[in-house]
Parts: sequence; structure tokens; C-alpha cells
Amino acid sequence: MGPVSVARRELSSRAWSLSSPVSPQPRYGSIVTVLSIDGGGVRGIIPGTILAFLEEKLQELDGPDVRIADYFDVVAGTSTGGLVAAMLTAPNTEGRPLFAAKDVNKFYLEHCPNIFPAVW
Repeated sequence: MGPVSVARRELSSRAWSLSSPVSPQPRYGSIVTVLSIDGGGVRGIIPGTILAFLEEKLQELDGPDVRIADYFDVVAGTSTGGLVAAMLTAPNTEGRPLFAAKDVNKFYLEHCPNIFPAVW
């Protein structure tokens, strides 16, 4: 086995270990909660709609100031999902999420033509 194979095996065995110092620590209990948001261009409206519904239901349970980011240890996305993740987790001056989930679709509808121009 060459040095690259050994290094790859060592990395893969440590990369996703919850005991790794780079792993997030769970906020509640012993499980790390992850929200992964898929890409797809202007279809970011789809997770925006679902997350707005989820946040609305969470607000009914826990109060009007709760945000999606309050319930997940890690929020990440691919392509347009990364944009949604950033909107839901970027902090304002008070350290709270800058955007509510209900703001995602408003953002997409307003800025979609500039972010995702038609190519045909």
C-alpha cells in the first residue's frame, strides 16, 4: 500500500468522527443536527417554501423570534442551497439570523433574474 492510500485511509477514518475537534458540538442532547439544502438555481424557492412553513410551525411552539438556525447545529447547502443556508444563518448585529425563512422566497423573486439569467 502506497503513502497516498495510507493517507487516504487515515483521513477517511477520522474525517467524520464526532470526536474530532472540528466537529460541531450538539446544542441539545448528544446528536448533531444537520440541515442540508439542495441546489437547483431558481428552484431555491422550493426549500424556501418548505423552510418558511417549518419556521412558522416552530414559532407557534416556541415564540415569534425563533429561526431555523436555532434548531440545527450545522446548516449547509449546495449552490443555491448554499445561498439559502447563508441567508438563514448569517448573523445580524445582535448575533441573530439576518433573515427569517419567510424572506427567502421574497429574495428569490426579487433577485432571481440577476442571479440566474436566462441562457437561451
